[in-house]
Amino acid sequence: MWGICLVLILACATGEYSEVQVVQEMDNFLENPHYLKNHEIGELFTQLAKDYPDLAQTYTIGKSLEDRPIYALALSAPTGESKNGDLLRPMVKLVANIRGDETVGRQMVLYMAEYLATHYDGDTEVQDLLNRTEIHFLPTCNPDGFAKAQEGNCESLPNYVGRGNAANIDLNRDFPDRLEQSHVHQLRAQSRQPETAALVNWIISKPFVLSANFHGGAVVTSYPYDNSLAHNECCEESLTPDDRVFKQLAHTYSDNHPIMSRGNNCNDSFAGGITNGANWYELSGGMQDFNYAFSNCFELTIELSCCKYPVASTLPQEWQRNKRSLLQLLRQAHIGIKGLVKDASDFPIADANIYVTGLEEKPVRTSKRGEYWRLLTPGIYSVHAAAFGYQASAPQKVEVTNDNQEAVRLDFKLTPVETNFDGNFRKVKVERSEPPEKRKEQFDGFLTPTKFEHHNFTAMESYLREISASYPSLTRLYSIGKSVQGRDLWVLEIFATPGTHVPGVPEFKYVANMHGNEVVGKELLLLLTKYMLERYGNDDRITKLINGTRMHFLYSMNPDGYEISVEGDRTGGVGRANAHGIDLNRNFPDQYGTDRYNKVTEPEVAALMNWTLSLPFVLSANLHGGSLVANYPYDDNENDFNEPHMRQRNSSINGRKANPTEDNALFRHLAGIYARAHPTMHLGQPCELFRNEFFADGITNGAQWYSVTGGMQDWNYVRARCLELTIEMGCDKYPMAAELPRYWQDHREALLQFIEQVHHGIHGFVHSTIGTPIAGAVVRLDGANHSSYSQTFGDYWKLALPGRHNLTVLGDNYAPLRVEVEVPDSEPFAMRMDVTLMPDDPQHWASANDFRIIENVVNTRYHTNPEIRARLAELENQNGQIASFGYADNEFSTYFNYLKMTSDIGEPEEHKYKLLVVSSLYDTAAPLGREIVLNLVRHLVEGFKLQDASVVDLLKHSVIYFLPQTNKFPDVFAMYNVNSSICDPVLGDELAERILNPETDLAKDMFLQFLRSEHFDLMLTFGAGSSELSYPRGDSVLEKFAHGMQRTEFNYSPLQCPASATRQAHRETTERLTNLMYRMYDLPVFTLGISCCRMPHHKQIASVWRKNIDKIKNFLALVRTGVSGLVQNDKGQPLRESFVRLLEHQRIINVTKNAARFQLMLPHGLYGLEVTAPNYESQVIRANIEEGKITDLGTIRLHPFTLIRGEVVELASKANGGSTTSIAGMVLDESNHPVRNAKVSVVGQTQLRNFTNSLGQYHISAVPLGTVVLKVEAPRHVEATRQMHLIQGGLATENVVFHLKINEHVFGLPRLLFILFASILIIVGVVVCVLCAQFWFYRRHRGNKPYYNFSLLTQKGKEQFDLEDDEAGDDGETELFRSPIKRGMTIQPYFDEEQLERILHTDDEDDDGPHMEPELDVADDSGDEIVMLHNPGNKRRH
Repeated sequence: MWGICLVLILACATGEYSEVQVVQEMDNFLENPHYLKNHEIGELFTQLAKDYPDLAQTYTIGKSLEDRPIYALALSAPTGESKNGDLLRPMVKLVANIRGDETVGRQMVLYMAEYLATHYDGDTEVQDLLNRTEIHFLPTCNPDGFAKAQEGNCESLPNYVGRGNAANIDLNRDFPDRLEQSHVHQLRAQSRQPETAALVNWIISKPFVLSANFHGGAVVTSYPYDNSLAHNECCEESLTPDDRVFKQLAHTYSDNHPIMSRGNNCNDSFAGGITNGANWYELSGGMQDFNYAFSNCFELTIELSCCKYPVASTLPQEWQRNKRSLLQLLRQAHIGIKGLVKDASDFPIADANIYVTGLEEKPVRTSKRGEYWRLLTPGIYSVHAAAFGYQASAPQKVEVTNDNQEAVRLDFKLTPVETNFDGNFRKVKVERSEPPEKRKEQFDGFLTPTKFEHHNFTAMESYLREISASYPSLTRLYSIGKSVQGRDLWVLEIFATPGTHVPGVPEFKYVANMHGNEVVGKELLLLLTKYMLERYGNDDRITKLINGTRMHFLYSMNPDGYEISVEGDRTGGVGRANAHGIDLNRNFPDQYGTDRYNKVTEPEVAALMNWTLSLPFVLSANLHGGSLVANYPYDDNENDFNEPHMRQRNSSINGRKANPTEDNALFRHLAGIYARAHPTMHLGQPCELFRNEFFADGITNGAQWYSVTGGMQDWNYVRARCLELTIEMGCDKYPMAAELPRYWQDHREALLQFIEQVHHGIHGFVHSTIGTPIAGAVVRLDGANHSSYSQTFGDYWKLALPGRHNLTVLGDNYAPLRVEVEVPDSEPFAMRMDVTLMPDDPQHWASANDFRIIENVVNTRYHTNPEIRARLAELENQNGQIASFGYADNEFSTYFNYLKMTSDIGEPEEHKYKLLVVSSLYDTAAPLGREIVLNLVRHLVEGFKLQDASVVDLLKHSVIYFLPQTNKFPDVFAMYNVNSSICDPVLGDELAERILNPETDLAKDMFLQFLRSEHFDLMLTFGAGSSELSYPRGDSVLEKFAHGMQRTEFNYSPLQCPASATRQAHRETTERLTNLMYRMYDLPVFTLGISCCRMPHHKQIASVWRKNIDKIKNFLALVRTGVSGLVQNDKGQPLRESFVRLLEHQRIINVTKNAARFQLMLPHGLYGLEVTAPNYESQVIRANIEEGKITDLGTIRLHPFTLIRGEVVELASKANGGSTTSIAGMVLDESNHPVRNAKVSVVGQTQLRNFTNSLGQYHISAVPLGTVVLKVEAPRHVEATRQMHLIQGGLATENVVFHLKINEHVFGLPRLLFILFASILIIVGVVVCVLCAQFWFYRRHRGNKPYYNFSLLTQKGKEQFDLEDDEAGDDGETELFRSPIKRGMTIQPYFDEEQLERILHTDDEDDDGPHMEPELDVADDSGDEIVMLHNPGNKRRH
């Protein structure tokens, strides 16, 4: 019966709330519903933190009784300034599974964590939530109990197994209780379960504002208190002072829950689906009451299902019921009031109490940062703050409306309590012994004694911490990252109110010690910091600067390099690079290219880029050493990546090519300000080691001095929109410490004057007509392309020289505004210009930019496949002279509908460029790309009708194919219809991935065959996730094309798209695909990022079109600039096999097959073209290309070589049946890098083999038809085979791609094991060889001469040797040789020549057998014996 009721309830819920089914299709985590085990939760949280590093952070709060980790996850959007989160961002927690067998909440918490993380990129509701709230997820408080519970049991097991923890303790009765005495708390603490202790510490340590504790066994929301003074079992309410708030919170959850709101579930009846805990049943020691009584957190207990542990298949339905309730509850963290409590010095006061009149029983306490949040229902309240040691604040009236669910800001400032004792002896008055002016003179401008010394990293860190602690109200010390060796990159902020950007206040930065051995800038910044802070308040100039400028000083960008630098180094290189040996000033992205120095971003550079982009810096300087000059952008020229000698600094700058920016006059002015403020820099005198290096006025353009590719100065200007100079502070890089006072005197004024320049120019605010700040508005001056952007509060800064300027401001969805302004030529050298933008009129924009095509900007929507085909067919019918629609007229158009556009359809196209525009190579981004393609087609058709010169010229010189991809559109569109805020739909096996996959796919094969047959010159496709333009790197021509595409009249601010795993995967796939197309098909592919979302809301299509139309036009305009010509022989015959190569480039362009014509799209500039044909002499042609003009080189005639002619004999093919084909493709490794010199052969056909070239390409001809097996062998790779069925002769089988794995085995052994064995064998071999050599030398020596071993032994007993009395010495001692000594031996002091020959002869005969020693007749008067060790022979007595 209960089962029938449950089924009916679920069925009713499903029927009544069927519209919620959209979530099931949208959320991928519901596809295979199951309960995650504890270790799987940890893996999930780790993966989320990895996939969304800016959102998610995983941690554990402790361990269970059985040592299982209790995992938690924090989700919060990045703030850009503080890794600890914004001030006043409330913290909320979702907790579940405190009873191990109540499991639904466990999965709901996990689902919500995944939902918020995965939907942040495209769901504005989620973005708003995570941008303002920090949410913590604790899916299980009781992992041990869950492990014992059993799925499918709606009630607890016998003896409540699984309900409690491993000790079978109910954790929801193990918390400190509000009604217990303090000594009881202490006693219970000794036996408290580890899970409870971990939860208690977690709740107390974090300033949670709101919480939900999910249970099971009922469907109701319960609120405190859970017990009462009477301790009745039930049916008596025990209300908190905040009962109205709790009821509002409970109703928020219940009213949005389709089942709970009925209040009649599981045989229980609850009015409105909510209940007071004590009124339901008495519970002491519960977590809900603990949160409210012992912390600031308001917690609800939410029962989610009648069945405690339902089967996993019901989880998607539970998610549908609870999702909306959860989201609405999380927003309740923003009701009431919030604020900061600080003392008179603006220091935060922790543990201050916030009292609300009428709710004094429940004060809330401030956090360590002085923050508080007080949840309140709408009304008028009187609020005051109090803290120990401070006077209570005056009560403040505040009206709470909770409109837009935003808390009212109410700050308090408390003054210390002054204890007034009688007697002046207790009152101390501190005064300086001398006035400040006198101390300034005494200490050279400082107010305290100052040491001029070098600081290593430890000393610098200590110095900064000390000075920050001494001036806490003026400074903020923070790290922007770490070096390679883990040293912090410390930045000190100096400002009147440090911590956040203040609207209308410019941001300035100094960066020093980028090269570790260039140390002057670092030491001078430390001195400047001390100088400014000491003089604040008694120096009007410094006080004004600190009050009006937010300054950031990065003292050492390369602390690792500094640590190995040497004092006294004048021009050396030790310590210049970082710990990876990389010059950091060559490691930034460069507008002109990429090389090995900036291909991989170093951690110091990455940290600096992130920091620079996080703040709206206006002006900056990079402090170097080794010369004395102020250097301004650009630092390199567009060809310097191909000319390494331009990067070398020599003794002269003559002949270098300057590369000025659009703001060249302004940069020269800024550089001159610094140089003129320096006593000698403006003189331009050279350094001792570079005597010919003269700098006029002490300033130079960087590229004219020497080329710096990948420099920070240019990156700041191009990418960060910040104007930066590079200041060379002296000829010596690491001068002695004794020279620092002179450097300080020379640079102090220049450093200060340069900071003051940040205020010179135009500044103000950008608002709408109703006063709303407009962020991201483009601000440009005098028609220049370089733009600044308004910030979050609409404030902007644009540095400018005195005089009249045209200011252009452009905001998204607002009409552009141009106004003339005048910057004064006297103090303050600045003017404020507030701008009000009118809402944009789409029709007005269309008239000005889109031939008044209203359909492109009004009522935009996604068109279905039939609608797309109908529109394209209609365009063909109405414009047959320029458009041809391909649909099912051949095999390709069956899979890919296309529209072909060119002037005079049907005429020869040999003289025209071929362009391909594809909606997207990603099925999920194709719907948006299709709309852009359709808009572009309409734009060109209408432009041709109006005979617009640019459109007519475009169609005259090019053939354009438009491919609106349609293959998987229905699947993607279905997801969008279910949820229009999906942003980034996800599909497996997208077209781009299939192209990279070697497996056969019909659609992919047709597309690639189309590319091979049509030989396109350029291809444009659209992507999402950023506004970046992807193109083949390393080709300077294509890089110039890319830069030209992005130069538009109105540069919109770059898209700030949150990172995600899918976006990163698409970015990597796009890069691989771009390289593949360029290598295999000689086709440059440009992928233009047009939106953050792959499928934004249909109303945003117009905005996407408007922001990108100029870039698309720039792409099409590339056909207007280039070179063309004909190639013929001496007789005027076309050389159809000839080709053209651009010198210093890899691309080769074949001439056309009819007229032997070539045409190249090239940016303006000077080029060398090599024209070549088989059997003809090559010619090199010089071509000067002008912008907007195709340079015609006319007819190029090649002269033939003198050839030795002979007879050509064609050998008969051995292929069976006489019918053959060919196979071509590539051999790549697992990273899609080409494998060179790989052998590709046909198994069984020894003559059919070939080797891959440098690009990994191969081609095998004369392959017999039928089933063949291809085998690929390559050194250090595992061989691969593939079976192929060749059925059609004459038609080449192409794009057969092999991916080889690295062979980690050598002679069948793992590489490491082989190295170990080989090392052992080598060592053993060496030892054996050494021993053999020693033995051989020993034998050789032993065989040529007798071996004598002389030794004197002292013997006391003559009996031992059986000697006579007269044979022993007088003292009874005898000198004997060690061995062999026997009686009868003759001792002789020497041998004559004859005797020696006998001895040697005897030695030679020793091997043959025994023999007798001949007598020696040499006498000796000494009477001693002659002992010959090699032959114990006869002894003679002399």
